[in-house]
Amino acid sequence: MATQRRLHSTNLPPEASVVLRDVFGFSTFRPHQEQIIDRVLRGESTLAVLPTGAGKSLTYQLPAQLLPQATVVISPLIALMKDQVDRLPPAVQERATIINSTLTAGEVRDRLRAIAAGKYKLVYVAPERLRQRSFLFALRHCGVSRLVIDEAHCISLWGQNFRPDYLFINRAMNELGQPPVLAVTATAASDTIHTLQTMIGPLTVVQAPVFRPNLFFQVIQVRPGMSKARSLIELCRKINGSIIVYARARQTCEDLALELRSAGVAADHYHALHPDRAGVQERFMNGKTRVLVATVAFGMGVDKADIRAVIHYNLPASLEAYYQEAGRAGRDGLPARCILFFSENDARVLRTWLQSTTITRENLRELYRQVRRTITYPAGVIDLDALQSQFGPAGEVLTRVGISVLEQVGLLKRHFDLPLAAVVERTGTVAATDWLHHLPREAIEIDLMLLAHQHNIPVAHIEAVLLEAQAAGLLRYRPGLRLPLIELLSPPADAGERVEGWLERFRQYQEQRIESMVDYARSQRCRHQILAAYFGQQLAACRIGCDVCSSSRALKVGRREWH
Repeated sequence: MATQRRLHSTNLPPEASVVLRDVFGFSTFRPHQEQIIDRVLRGESTLAVLPTGAGKSLTYQLPAQLLPQATVVISPLIALMKDQVDRLPPAVQERATIINSTLTAGEVRDRLRAIAAGKYKLVYVAPERLRQRSFLFALRHCGVSRLVIDEAHCISLWGQNFRPDYLFINRAMNELGQPPVLAVTATAASDTIHTLQTMIGPLTVVQAPVFRPNLFFQVIQVRPGMSKARSLIELCRKINGSIIVYARARQTCEDLALELRSAGVAADHYHALHPDRAGVQERFMNGKTRVLVATVAFGMGVDKADIRAVIHYNLPASLEAYYQEAGRAGRDGLPARCILFFSENDARVLRTWLQSTTITRENLRELYRQVRRTITYPAGVIDLDALQSQFGPAGEVLTRVGISVLEQVGLLKRHFDLPLAAVVERTGTVAATDWLHHLPREAIEIDLMLLAHQHNIPVAHIEAVLLEAQAAGLLRYRPGLRLPLIELLSPPADAGERVEGWLERFRQYQEQRIESMVDYARSQRCRHQILAAYFGQQLAACRIGCDVCSSSRALKVGRREWH
């Protein structure tokens, strides 16, 4: 069972303070950093829940310099990986690398060889890299001291940021000899903690207090006849400094940014389909754009300390999402505002959205049919992009979550990703009875599934066999494009009941998330107190840190102090 502690005394080795000062340039640790680093160096699996800007990255970057083998950081965003590596001190950066989809095949091979040779202390990868045998093969050769799960809330199957490849972490840990884990995130509700605990075993939760005294939480009740857009414009005019406005729809972001600019506010919009996302982000970061109207595609890993307000134009899907997004305000410790617009219509819209995004039994049945049509053998590769295109706008979510559900209920098993083909060249001498003897000495492209069937090797193991042969000097192996390898299993007798059970749990979970968000918006209870309780913490009423607690007299004091 996960345990939660407040750790006050540590026995950090003297070298840790030296590295902190001489390498990273800090004289002291921030709150909770020392306790977490102590656990990392002692080889204990830990979940660190620290607010945005609390220095989570140092809790694994510093120990990586003292641990004997590599620290592998699993991160969900390419931009986040690049930003972290770019910000490393030069001495640390020299022994850090990234492996992601922006690299050429040759660059990946070169970096894998360097990893296997033990050149790097920090290795940053996307979670899907864990499904590639060649990557884990390189890590096994260099050894792994610590596996880090960055943005660990993405591990929850029912969360909006769920990444199915995180569920392969347990298999990867087995391949790597069960290294200890450090999971880090700004938010972790009970389902996330339970998922992590189920996946990696016992861990200690080191959690900073949810309460941040510099943040003022406020809900603006939108009454009939009230112009929400006009109210937003007035807020953006009154609040000095940088502001993030979150809206649910891309078109809403574009429309609001246009209205703000028309009102003389330096505003821009950001969403996943914007052709110049990097430019928009850069202008906001350097202050040329003061107000950024964005979908939730913006924010994870963004390092801007002086955001004076985060305004939610629409109701978020959960309190966990709201706290994480609102928490991007006031990272510099100065007063900042977290404002939520709310109307009863917002609650209806959110419930309608829930119904439109809920996966149904029919969705899963059709997905399963498509998978069975695609796979000609008991195990075969499948193009997820082509598959999701058959389901329209909801195809990405259905495929991303649905494959994981079908695996959980026992209808299929997803293995390591398999190259469609590979260039193979036999370089060593093998016995005539060895199947490798049939491989030519000149480099040729080979269908790996066909090769496996010809020599009675399980398809799921063929790449491991080739990698071992390459390590033994018997051949050269260059894999091509990889696709998910899925094995169809004999359907359990109770498969239908398992699917229905999962769907009912999913429906209840989504409803609970939405109701907790609506209750927060309607409540006359301290907003800090509600947030703390949601994350399992107790807190006295904040008195002047939210609109509810600010009485008519305290409000005057609060306005002077906060604004």
